[in-house]
Amino acid sequence: MAQHGLGVADVPEIGDKSLVSRILSGSRNLTKRHIQRLAERFSVSAGMFFEGN
Repeated sequence: MAQHGLGVADVPEIGDKSLVSRILSGSRNLTKRHIQRLAERFSVSAGMFFEGN
């Protein structure tokens, strides 16, 4: 997000700012739906959101 100058309000694919903040802090995880939406938005494979990729 920092690389692209995005803030918590700039990823509505995930949800509201509060949810995005919790995901970024590690208190919540991305769901399969979040990953699918983000992969579509950024034109990347959903596998990019998993460790080791």
